This record gives sequence, structure tokens and C-alpha cells, in this order.
Amino acid sequence: MPELPEVEWAARQLRRWLIGRRVVAVACDPKARRLFRPGSPAAFARALRGARVAAVARHGKQLLLTLRAGRGRLGVNAHLGMTGKWLRGEAGSPPPAHSRLTLTLDDGGRVDYADPRMFGRLRLVPGARFEAWPDLAALGPDPMAGPIDLGRLSARLRATRRPVKVALLDQALLAGVGNIHAAEACWRARLDPRRRGAALSAGEVARLARAVRASLRFGLAGLEVAELVYLEEGGENPFHVYGREGARCRHPGCGGAVERLVQAGRATFWCRRCQE
Repeated sequence: MPELPEVEWAARQLRRWLIGRRVVAVACDPKARRLFRPGSPAAFARALRGARVAAVARHGKQLLLTLRAGRGRLGVNAHLGMTGKWLRGEAGSPPPAHSRLTLTLDDGGRVDYADPRMFGRLRLVPGARFEAWPDLAALGPDPMAGPIDLGRLSARLRATRRPVKVALLDQALLAGVGNIHAAEACWRARLDPRRRGAALSAGEVARLARAVRASLRFGLAGLEVAELVYLEEGGENPFHVYGREGARCRHPGCGGAVERLVQAGRATFWCRRCQE
């Protein structure tokens, strides 16, 4: 499942492929109406046809495309959901499997949005006014946009009774941290994922903030690839504890074993010996 690093990689790819390019044709899969709700595939295609891509940004797991359409601006808010990917193709080549949207560009190239399970989103944002878009207004700060505000993070954690790993999944706390990096960050910070967020000391919050950023940087560093292959699709597992139940803990000198538990319906992987 894509988390912040995968979405950042998608944003970088889309900048290379799209910025400055005009969309000359748009094709939407008529069976993918759920991706475009509350709009429609036809309305999405009409809006993008003829527009020129001016910018691609990201906040958390949200992709934000700004296009110039006529004399105004148009925004697209894209979310990859569980299985979404943006892929580059050449003119005349067959679309990838599960393609739900095809953008034909004025340079002869093609960009597809493929999504087997269709839990993603493709929504028009009038005037590209992303700052007023409800999906974005509810998000917390992006942990890769700059140093994490420790005062804010401490205050938010003190206000919750949830376990720290579950709290990290709340996108209002830190936008873009998903199940993998929440578990990895707790391991890096040597924090028991079951501990209440409100029980963390100032030093532990600082450790956690550093661990979140380190885990996200680690995830992004491994994505210099032509096409993403998600872990659930059989991709290589580069992580230290996620998906490694029974393996030896990788902290030097620990000697413990990675365990699995379920928190808020999601799998957490951790080391009982070194995560206190």
C-alpha cells in the first residue's frame, strides 16, 4: 500500500512527465466511476482536455496537480488508495493492466493511472484552491516538509489515550505516515507500540519524531525504480520489522525476535526485548 515515500516518488515522476505538457486527449474507464465521485469520468475528461500542467505538489498521501485551462486554473486532487500507480507509456503502446485514466500529451507520450482495486481518488478542485479543499484542510503537517514541531506533536499525543502506533496512523497528527512507517518508526525509536501516546516523555517524543523522518527517508531512498512494486504485490521487503514476524531484531546487540500483534485492526510488528 502506498505511503508518503511512494506518493513522493509518484509526484517526482509526474513532474518529469507532465509539467509544461498539454493534455490533448483524455480517456476514462467507464467502469471506474467510483474513482471520480462525486464527479463523473465524463466531466473529468472534459475539464482536463486541452489544459496544460503547471505544477505537481504533494501533502501527505495527497497529490495536487495544477493545470492552466483557458484563462483560469484547475486543480486535480489524486490519492493512490491501496493499489494506485501512475505509469508512463509511449504513443501507440497498449495501456497497462487496470488502467482507469489515460492522458495523451502534446509530446506524443501517455500517462496512465492504473488501480486494480479502485480505492483511489481523482477529483477536480475548482480554481486549484487546494488550501480550502476539505480533504487537505483536515490533514496535519507533512513530516518531510521540514522539521517536525515537537511542541505540537507532544500536545497532540498528550491529548489522546490511543497507543502511540495507532496515533501515528491519524493523518491529522502527521500527514502521510501509514501502517508500515508507523511500526518502523516505533522500532527505530525503541518505543513499545502499545504505550499510550499521552505517556511519552518529551525526550521520547523527540526520538519518535526523528524516527518518523528517518523511516520515511529510508523508504524513499529505495524507490529509484521505473515502476513501483508494492510489498503486497510481491515486491522486496526492505523494512526492519514490518512483515518480519519471527525474524531476529536488527538492533545491534538486541537478540530479540520480531513479533506481530493487531492494533485497531492493523498488523503491528515489533521487538518486545528492545522496544520499551
